[in-house]
Amino acid sequence: MVFDLGGVLEIVDDAVWPLAWTHRWAGELGMTVEEWTDRMAAYDLAGVSEAMTRSAYKAGLGLSDAEVAVMFDDLWDRYCGRLDTELMAYVDGLAPSYRLAILSNSGDGARREEEKRFGLSRLFDPIIYSHEVGVAKPDPRIYALACELTGIKPGEMVFVDDIPANVASAAGIGIHAIHHTSTPATIRAIEDLLRCSGLGGNRN
Repeated sequence: MVFDLGGVLEIVDDAVWPLAWTHRWAGELGMTVEEWTDRMAAYDLAGVSEAMTRSAYKAGLGLSDAEVAVMFDDLWDRYCGRLDTELMAYVDGLAPSYRLAILSNSGDGARREEEKRFGLSRLFDPIIYSHEVGVAKPDPRIYALACELTGIKPGEMVFVDDIPANVASAAGIGIHAIHHTSTPATIRAIEDLLRCSGLGGNRN
């Protein structure tokens, strides 16, 4: 079984947290969001490493290393959110019988921060981060990679994600895909699927 992180296993309280983070720190630094945006416009941060991102904010906003560290601690707190303890308790019960994996669209540093907070590797193997493998959901190639790394065929895999496009793409290659809208609904959907599909335990 393969689970998404943000919005599924992790509860992220603010779906537009990057904007909220920008507003907070622009205010902390005594500038408007427009001024912040103008200062950072010279930096293309798409796909760059965490170290390069930190350096860009340090240079663009004229910050010290200590200021950048505090700002990024807040960023990671918002990014990781908090664990859905109800869903994790259910998943923990699946562990003796099913291979459990994570498939997450991500940025550099996510593995370190999420493992530090939640100890995900205790239950999940592999944990597949898009920035590490060079392909992201909903690209069908990342689902094929998940099948390859877990050794589970598409027709034997269950995938849970909160983004409809990701669910549709996974279903398009034959994976049993569940759209996560709430924890109780997802647990019911998994139980119904396991009961009706004949999917048995596939723990390696």
